[in-house]
Amino acid sequence: MRLLWASFVLLIHHVYCGRFLFLPSTLHPSHPLVISHLANELAKRGHQIEWIEFGPKESNQVTVKLNPAIKKHFYETSFEDESLHSLYVEKTHPHHTKVWQNDYEAENERTTGWLAGTRLCDNFLAKHKKEFDRLVHEKFDTLVVDDQFNPCGLLLAGLRGDVFVYWSMSAMRPESAWANQSPNPPSYLPVPGTKLTEDLSFFKRSFNLVAYLKALYTHQHIIQPRIDAVFQKYYKGAASAFDLERNASINLVNTPPIFDFARPFMPRVNFVGGLHAKNASELHGTLGMFVDEAEEGFMLVTSGLELDWGKAPSFLKEAFIGAFQAHPRLRFIWQYNGPEIELLPVNVFTTPFLPQQDLLGHKKCKAHITVGGLNSVIESVWHGKPMIGLPLTVHNYDNVLRVSSRGAGILIPKQNLQLGTLKKAITNIQKKKYSDEMAIFQDMVRDVPYTELTHAAFWVEFIERHHEVPHARSGADKLNIFQYFLVDVLAFLASIVLLIIATVLLVIRTIFRLLMGLLRRLFGRSTPAVTKEKKRN
Repeated sequence: MRLLWASFVLLIHHVYCGRFLFLPSTLHPSHPLVISHLANELAKRGHQIEWIEFGPKESNQVTVKLNPAIKKHFYETSFEDESLHSLYVEKTHPHHTKVWQNDYEAENERTTGWLAGTRLCDNFLAKHKKEFDRLVHEKFDTLVVDDQFNPCGLLLAGLRGDVFVYWSMSAMRPESAWANQSPNPPSYLPVPGTKLTEDLSFFKRSFNLVAYLKALYTHQHIIQPRIDAVFQKYYKGAASAFDLERNASINLVNTPPIFDFARPFMPRVNFVGGLHAKNASELHGTLGMFVDEAEEGFMLVTSGLELDWGKAPSFLKEAFIGAFQAHPRLRFIWQYNGPEIELLPVNVFTTPFLPQQDLLGHKKCKAHITVGGLNSVIESVWHGKPMIGLPLTVHNYDNVLRVSSRGAGILIPKQNLQLGTLKKAITNIQKKKYSDEMAIFQDMVRDVPYTELTHAAFWVEFIERHHEVPHARSGADKLNIFQYFLVDVLAFLASIVLLIIATVLLVIRTIFRLLMGLLRRLFGRSTPAVTKEKKRN
């Protein structure tokens, strides 16, 4: 009987097994890193997963660990552009040096990423169109497409006409909110890249409105036409990028629900940030011994997957070393990939790669010093560690601001990044008020009856089963910009008011003229002719 029941369960499981295709962007290593956790969870549940990557190099198999059951395909595709190759592959582009400078904040980083992704898509289709056509016609239940720098993923979803999940590695942006029809009023929602919070004065709202219009114009009139040109080059009659972005069945956003400032959003938008977060594992080896001997605890210093300390100015590295030396009772674990440091303080441990979450989740970890990458900031919150943010780009600044504005961290603008401010921040972050505020923030993020990984997997499976969420779509999908903002209705109402006013004025004028004419007839006097006689002498 038990064998029969087990067979029945396996049969049901097999019946509900779906086939999913993942298409992550490969410009930045953080994209496949995070989305791989969702792919692994679905594979663990018995689904068939196919993973497609194309770009100059394959994602790092040390950081992106895919389940062996996942069928992975990598298609080497070059940029055929020396500048882009040095920016994303060789890391020799001036950007990697300038990012350390006070007057450089990489405001156009995402625009450059879209243009690079469009070129990569063009070259991929030129070289691997036969394989792409196979993907167009092969049977998949659902596509999971990265919504940044990934035009070919969007094109594939459009050509197949399938339901697809649009995965966003960033917080919701004006153009992504526009695509999924979520209201994004610039009167109280700060635009990414403005360094603003929701506390907006008149002049800040004015600046925010200009930034909002610029973001929409850049995406819809500079980026999307270039994407459409690639689409039409290889597939005449393909739908536009604008229409395809609006056609996603569900949108998954890589931020926790309460991470960003309060905002309205459509039912098809689900916040699943932190799906890669996990409880700490035990530390081993030299690093484990270093942590065990930290009687007063340690602070973790991280710089993400792309920053090169070898290009940092010497005065900045000296400021870090000096700040660490000024706190000899604390230990510091520093993610450092630059040249070997002579006379490294005994309370500092350097390594180019480290188990970040195992360290953040350790009971001896006092704080997290980070440049403000979104995943690092989310991990700080998830593990409840107060944060010192040292943002090097404008988007890093926005991420750190979501924590510092709640009193759970300290933000040091790069213009103020020096020995004195670092020493002071390390001292202040140990105050109880920061750990208390972060504990509240952590509790609000984690106090849910599910993990964000199971939450995300549920929605992907939901789309696979139901194919569409009709109630999640609003009538705004059928409206153009003039209809959406009621410009046509307001113009119509204004014309009616003007017509009424004009009619009333015309009637008053006509009545006035009639009355004046009547009065002249009733009270007017005719003037007799005067005959002038000549005087006779």
